[in-house]
Amino acid sequence: MKYIVLFFSLLFASALPLSAQSIFNGVDYDGYIGVYDINDQHYWWLCVEPESTPAAGAGTGFIADAVSILNGWDQQNTERRDDYIADSAAQAALAKQVAVIEYVLDTYLPISTLTTPGALLQGSENAAYYGNNEAFYNSMNVVQHFLVETYGKTTKVDFTDMTGYGDRWELDLSAAGMARSDLYQSILTDVAAKDGTNFFDTYTAVNGYYIANTLYSLNNTDPLASDYNWQDVLIIVAPVPEPSGALLIACCGFAVLFRRWRKLA
Repeated sequence: MKYIVLFFSLLFASALPLSAQSIFNGVDYDGYIGVYDINDQHYWWLCVEPESTPAAGAGTGFIADAVSILNGWDQQNTERRDDYIADSAAQAALAKQVAVIEYVLDTYLPISTLTTPGALLQGSENAAYYGNNEAFYNSMNVVQHFLVETYGKTTKVDFTDMTGYGDRWELDLSAAGMARSDLYQSILTDVAAKDGTNFFDTYTAVNGYYIANTLYSLNNTDPLASDYNWQDVLIIVAPVPEPSGALLIACCGFAVLFRRWRKLA
């Protein structure tokens, strides 16, 4: 399964070293959310791009450009970048969409759980648990789905009408499916109500976010596409708590250029 993801950071006392040779190694994933090993720390990521690009699984890794969400949301592959360049309506919608995205990330991700050492049980990063009806997994999946839906709406500026947002759990009658659908619908209602008061016109993100961007082509005839167009990652820079208790780690928010790399299995 293939996809692209988005990164974001929380600014605190120390910094995750993002240098020209930082490597993002695959740990586990289910196609929607997952975990990477970065400099011997484990971090959660969310898939936000529904197009086909290679995932980094166990034994593989990659390096990418790190840019702000505002600068990277429209450039997660060369086709998307070119589409935005040619579409003035999409360019005009970008700032509003980023404000909405940042609000949903700020408000609905389980940040307090992520940043509390030991809050997650050992083994929680195992993809076998991702379908569990637990608040943590429900929130992670619902926010991820909101981002995927927003990704495809390049010119949308009226968020008072959310009828174009599909619900992945609409027909899922499992406990987790119903809980996730309810949470997702509450997010849509919340966003619509806030846009009705022009809330997003002045919204400032609480946390810092950035996109790790590879900017290769999606075109399968491009020799670079199939082997090198890695996912662009949303890394939550609060590491997966280890049994000993992982400390919260901060991340620099400036752009850093990386060279792509694939780790030998």
